[in-house]
Amino acid sequence: MKVTIGIQGGKGSFNEEACRYFCSTNNIKDYEIKYLYTTEKVLEELHLGHTDYGQFAVEDPCGGIVNESIEALTKYTCLIVDKFKYPIKHALILYKNARLDDIKTIMTHPQIFKQCEKTIKQKYDGIDIKFGKGNLIDQAKVAEKLSNGDIEKDTAVIGSKILAEIYPNLKVVEENLQDLHEIYTTFIFCKRRYII
Repeated sequence: MKVTIGIQGGKGSFNEEACRYFCSTNNIKDYEIKYLYTTEKVLEELHLGHTDYGQFAVEDPCGGIVNESIEALTKYTCLIVDKFKYPIKHALILYKNARLDDIKTIMTHPQIFKQCEKTIKQKYDGIDIKFGKGNLIDQAKVAEKLSNGDIEKDTAVIGSKILAEIYPNLKVVEENLQDLHEIYTTFIFCKRRYII
């Protein structure tokens, strides 16, 4: 029977990569990913019974605790099925016709910024850093909007290089922006807590 997994990201996000990795290593074959973008939406959908499982990031060695996830856990409860680590590597992604010299803003998730803060300040000093609201907090959603022309083309996004493969109007201009050579983010895979 197919199970539904709600994740804290969009198509091409690190959360999707981590979810597919988890399913592969745990022999979960018949599943559908529901892109929910925020931890609060993941836990809300789980609580309402709209998904079978949820997944979200909770911590990494560079950025520390993922505040978004902790705040969501104060509103909803869940049962932790497993906790696992997944390697993260960040890329700077632009609209296909944009030049790095034209970039005025970098949009990404606050946790990604923490993971790349020193590198960004060193390489891209003077470019504004912006965190989106709602679904735009997720770098995959930003990439989708940038590809569709819904965000100014002088905006760059930091995320997985896979985003430039998924969304046709994007290109990777630099890889491995993370401050540490290797970053392993800790993810929680959870299910609904049934109240008796």
